[in-house]
Amino acid sequence: MTYPRSHLVDPEGGVYHVCSRCVRRAYLCGTDQQSGRDFDHRREWIVDRIRTLSKIFAIDIFGYAVMSNHYHIVLQVNSPEPQDWADDEIIERWLMLNPRKHETPVSRSTRKSSLLANPDNITKYRKRLGSLSWFMRYLNEPIARRANKEDACKGRFWEGRFQSQRLLDDHAVLAAMVYVDLNPLRAGMVKDATEAEHTSLSQRISEEPKFNEVLTAIDKPDTELPFSFTLSEYRQIVEWTVISQQSQRPVNLAGLPPAELWIHHYLPKPNCWQRAQGSVQAIKDYAKEIGQCWIQIRSAQLVT
Repeated sequence: MTYPRSHLVDPEGGVYHVCSRCVRRAYLCGTDQQSGRDFDHRREWIVDRIRTLSKIFAIDIFGYAVMSNHYHIVLQVNSPEPQDWADDEIIERWLMLNPRKHETPVSRSTRKSSLLANPDNITKYRKRLGSLSWFMRYLNEPIARRANKEDACKGRFWEGRFQSQRLLDDHAVLAAMVYVDLNPLRAGMVKDATEAEHTSLSQRISEEPKFNEVLTAIDKPDTELPFSFTLSEYRQIVEWTVISQQSQRPVNLAGLPPAELWIHHYLPKPNCWQRAQGSVQAIKDYAKEIGQCWIQIRSAQLVT
C-alpha cells in the first residue's frame, strides 16, 4: 500500500534514509550496456547538487552514495529551523534555488523586493525550505532535465516517487550510513569501501585532516551527528560490518548492538524497504504516533 508523503514524514523533521532510482533501473548514471556510452559524469552532478542544496535547505547530509542507476542519502530534516530565518534570508535562499538566465543584479534586486512585499510568499517559501519533499524535488528535477538535454530526448529520468525511511534512534542512523557507504562494495564496483567514489565515506577520507575528529554532517562542521564516533572509529565499524556479514560467528564490537542484531535487524537489506528503522520498541512507539496498529519488521525474534 502506498502512503501519502505527509503520513511518512514528520512535519517537525527527523532523520531519514531516502533513495531515488532511475526509471526502469536503467544505467543512466553509469555505462550503458547497450551503447557502451559512459555517463559516470552524471554521478558528479548528483553529488554537487546534494551538497549545494544542503546549504540552502534546512537539511543536513549525514551520508550518501551515488550508484549507476540510483542514489541513497541519509539526511536530517530540521523543519522548525526556517522559522528562525529572517524574511530577507528566506527570499535570498529561494532566489538561489530559482536563478534566472541572464538576470542582472538590478533585475534580481527588483524580483527580491517584489517577493518580500508579499507575506504569503515568505510563509510559503519558509515552509518549503524545511521540507524533505521539496528538497528531493529540487534535487531530482534539474538532474533529469540536464540528462534529457544531453540525450536529446524527453520522458522520465527518475521513477515516480522517492523512497523514504524514518530512522528512529542512533543505531538506526549509524546502520543506514554504513549501509549507504557500503553500496559500491556490495555492487562489486570496488574491493574496499574506502576506494569507492561518489560516497560520503570517500569524501570524508579525502577532506578530513584529522581522523580523530568527531564526525559531523557533510559540509557542516558545526552540525554534530547523533553519535560521537571519529572517522577512524567509523571506518572500523564499516570494516567490522563487512567481516560480520561474511562470518558465521561474528564477534561483537564495543559500543554497538550484538553483531547478529546489528546485521539482521538494524542494517538495511537490499530490496527490502521498511518504512521505519530502529529498535523494536522505537518502531512500536512510531506506529502509535502515526496512528497505526503495527509496522512490519524483519527480525523481532532477535530482540529479547
